[in-house]
Order: sequence, then C-alpha cells, then structure tokens
Amino acid sequence: MGGPGNQASSSKGKDKDSDFEGRSIGHVQDDVDDEDAEGQPLLNNKKSNGAYLFEGEDYEHPAALNLWGLVPFLVKLQNSFGSKLLMMLFVSQHLLKGFINEFTAPAIQYIYKNYQVAGPQMQIYKGVTHLPWAMKPVIGLLSDVLPIFGFNKSPYILIVAVMGTAATAAIGLTPQPLLSVSSLVICLFGCQLQFATTDLLTEAKYAEKMQSRPQEGPALMTYVWAGMQIGGLVATLLVGPTIEHAGPKMPFLLAVIPCSLIIVPILKGYMDEERLTEEQVKEARARILGQREACVLCLLMLAGTLILVIVGIRYQNVKMNALVSIAVAIVILLAFSAVLRPEIAKVTAWSLVQTSVSFSVGGGAFYFYTDTPEQYPEGPHFSTVFFTTVLGTMGSICSLIGIWSYQRYASDWTYRRLYLVSNVAISVLSITDVVFFKRLNVKWGIPDHAFVVGSSVFQGILMQWQWMPGVVMLSQLCPKGMEATMYALLAGCHNLGSNIAASCGAWLLQALSCNPSGAKNESEEFKYLWVGSAVGAVLPALTLFALPWFVPDKKQTDKLIKDGESSATKGSLWRRWKGLDLD
Repeated sequence: MGGPGNQASSSKGKDKDSDFEGRSIGHVQDDVDDEDAEGQPLLNNKKSNGAYLFEGEDYEHPAALNLWGLVPFLVKLQNSFGSKLLMMLFVSQHLLKGFINEFTAPAIQYIYKNYQVAGPQMQIYKGVTHLPWAMKPVIGLLSDVLPIFGFNKSPYILIVAVMGTAATAAIGLTPQPLLSVSSLVICLFGCQLQFATTDLLTEAKYAEKMQSRPQEGPALMTYVWAGMQIGGLVATLLVGPTIEHAGPKMPFLLAVIPCSLIIVPILKGYMDEERLTEEQVKEARARILGQREACVLCLLMLAGTLILVIVGIRYQNVKMNALVSIAVAIVILLAFSAVLRPEIAKVTAWSLVQTSVSFSVGGGAFYFYTDTPEQYPEGPHFSTVFFTTVLGTMGSICSLIGIWSYQRYASDWTYRRLYLVSNVAISVLSITDVVFFKRLNVKWGIPDHAFVVGSSVFQGILMQWQWMPGVVMLSQLCPKGMEATMYALLAGCHNLGSNIAASCGAWLLQALSCNPSGAKNESEEFKYLWVGSAVGAVLPALTLFALPWFVPDKKQTDKLIKDGESSATKGSLWRRWKGLDLD
C-alpha cells in the first residue's frame, strides 16, 4: 500500500516489523565483582551495581512529584532491576531507537529527492539500507560465538556506535556534491546497522533480566515501549519544521551527538557483563553450533542479505534487483520449509509470501504527495510539515488506538479470524489510495488534506490489528531452549520479505512508466500510479485463500507447538527425507 499515513510513518512501520526480533543464546551474570579483573567492565566504574537514580530503595517521593504514578513506577523498576539497566535502556531504546531513528527517517526521502533519485530506485535504496534488521539472527550468532575480549555484547555495541556516529556525521556534514548517492546509501546502511545491533543486544539484556524477575517483566516492557513511543512522538513533532527551515540534512547533523551517547554507559559497564573464560566460550560455541539447522539458516540469511546489498548498491537496475530479490525469496522459502518442523514452516512460508507480494509504491507516492505546483500542477502539494509531522503524529495516535482496540476487542480472536478480518479491511480501505491517486476526491469536492487524514486514521488502526497477532504467533512458534534464536530467524525472514516487496514494487512502478524524480512538469509519471497501488492491495488478499492450510485456527493464548517442544526441526521434510523422523 502507498497511503500517505504509511508514507509519513514508514519508519514506524519498519520498526514494528523490525521488532519481531530476538537474540541468540548468551550467558552473562547479573553481579560484577569490582575486585575481580575478569569481571571488570570495559571502563572501570566504581559505583555499585545497585546505584539509584532516586534516593535509594526507601525513597519517599513528594506528592507533587507523583506525576500520575510515574515516580513510584520508576522507583519500583529501579528497585527490581537497578538504575544501570534503566539508564542503558533509556539511551538505547528511548533515545536511539525511539527518537533518533524517527527524527532522521523522514528526512531520507527528501535527501533522495535532492539527488533527483527516481521513485523506483528510491525504493531499492530504502530496502537496502534497512537490511540490517534482517541480519539480526547473524548478528546474534556472531556475538555469541565470537566474544571480543570475553564480552558478548558491549564491544559489538561500541563498534556499531562508532560506525553509526561516523555515518550520521558524514550525511549531516558532507555537501551533496562531495557525497555520491552510493556513499549515501552505505552511510544509511551503517546508521541502521547501529540501530539494529544495539536494539538486539540490549533487548537480549533486558530479556535476561526479566527472567530473574518475571513478575516485573510487564512493567519493564511498559517502560521500554512507552519510552520509545514518547521519543518517537517528540521526534515526529520536531522533524517537519526542522527539514522545512534547515533542510533534510539537519536532522542527521543534530543526531550526531545523541548517536554517540550510547558509548558512555557501555564504557561505564552498564551492560553488567562478566568476562567469559576460555572454557565458557568453548561451551557456548559447542551449544550454539550444535543447533546446526538454525546456524545454517542464519548463514543463509546472511548470504541473501549481502547479495541484496551488493546488487542494490552496485547495479542501479530496478529489474535486476527485483529478479535477484525473488530468487533470494525462493531460496529462503524452500530452506525454511524444508528444515523447520511443519507447524513453524507453514506459518513462516505464508508470512514470507504475503509480505513479499505486498508490493510497495512508496517511492512514486512520495513524489506524488510532495511535488510542487511546478513539478506536478495537479498534485496535492503537501508541505514538509504536513507530510512528516501532521501525518506522522496522526499515525502515532492511531497506532495507540489500534493497540487499545486490539486488546479490547480482538485479543481473544483466533489467528485466522484476525488475519482474515484485518487483511480484507486493509484491502478494501486501499481503495481510498486508488481514489486519491486518480484525483477523484478533487472531482467530488473533498479537500486533499481532509481526505488523507481520514484514510490514514483507519489504516493506522488496522495495521496494528494485523501486526499485533504476528508478534504473538512468532513467540508461540519458538521451541523451548532456542526461543531467542528462532524468534530472530522468523522475524528476520519477515523483514526480508519487506525488502522483496519494495524491490518488486519498484519494478512494477517502472513497468507502469511511473518514474518521478522531482523534475518539472512530471504529471505524466503519475498516470498509472493508481494501478500499482491497486496491485499492492489485491495480491496480499489473494494469499488469504491459503489461510486454512498454513495458519492455525487457534486462539492467541493457545500453544502452537505441543509435542517435541524442544525441537524446531522435529518432523521436518529434511529429517523425514534423511530417515531421522519416520514415526
């Protein structure tokens, strides 16, 4: 779909898909002995592990500072998990993923527009730069198998922090004539690599902490997600005026210092990692590499993403990128279907196919919405503030409404019912995109701004209804003992599907002669944009016919894996062919 709500909040949507991520298994200890050299953080920090943000465990907060229960809530979290973890999550999740990601993401399209990158090629570049989210399984595997100086997480976060900060500075400071489009794409890839890696490894840390205090787990998740939503909302409110008054590079320039702040808590040892001994490293490697099928799938995902990155940057050929993406999708689909147990393989196959055929026309739609009267006289001519801040804020609000309404009305529905209702509703609602791209709303006397705000409201709500059960189902499909690894693999597969949809959508736009680039008098480029939007709405709906065979008709509270729960491959086609599971 190419609706304006989806365009303005594209980074949010990508982050949601990207939050279907997990973590490979790694062992760390909660307490670090300052006297033990093996347990020292990367930079010695003399404060105890129980340091408090407030005045201690028995802190009495004034009633005036209650803030509707916020202070007691934070004090309780501090008593349960310590201030180090809360501060680490504030910097990594609230600031980096919540604020910085949402502050810079809307500017990317405007930077491409300054380079006069055509809409289809813009989609290819955007897909390439978001591939680090599909690489999370490999990142997790690498950090577990190859610790640096005995640490699994902190050194990797430091490495990507330096890379991401340098990439952000390069985008913000380098004049356009000195920064080629290919260099820009590489820098954006580095930024996303920082976001994805930091998100994964800090996510693994708070997941580990929640296992020791499971009763406080929901409160910690509320802290994480509420902070990200608030950070994202603040970024959305600021980014439109910033781009309009200072240009699209300014958000990156302003983000340089915040991007680097993650280095401080890492060097102070806020990850609370214990340096592993050689024996512990060997044990961890043996355990992880013993999951041979999962490791093979991780490496296959790495190979697929690297191929897409190289082709996307090296060859500015939309058709070639689409064909390579399809080939990668087929290989991944066959591998996952053959290696994983049937319950997991069916759902993964259906999810990958549906995501891959949800062709995006966002590159063409962006120019449609934002072209000036000189570029597209008949267009809506949305201002930067309206397109990024107003529609983005509406998207955030509607997402919250979608989460609330899902919990209120659909949390006890079966997976099939939810997917059927949400997909049909989204496909029907996509008619509004066709109406808008055909400019029929103008003929009917409906103002452009009012029309897109109205359609964005319902799209935002329904997208949450489609996304939330997917998160639950992925969690339920992870066998005991390898939850994190499988969660990362299944989520990475889903994110890879989004890249494939962008590449195929770009090819579709090119076939429809929809190649806008912000040039003067390019009205003819949008003649068949509505066709691309219609195709992107209809194809995912066609996959619903396969719903009864691939998605279980069970409630979201039911277990999806019952027998052989510790195995992700029991009864797979591969094991049956090898004669390992004949019963």
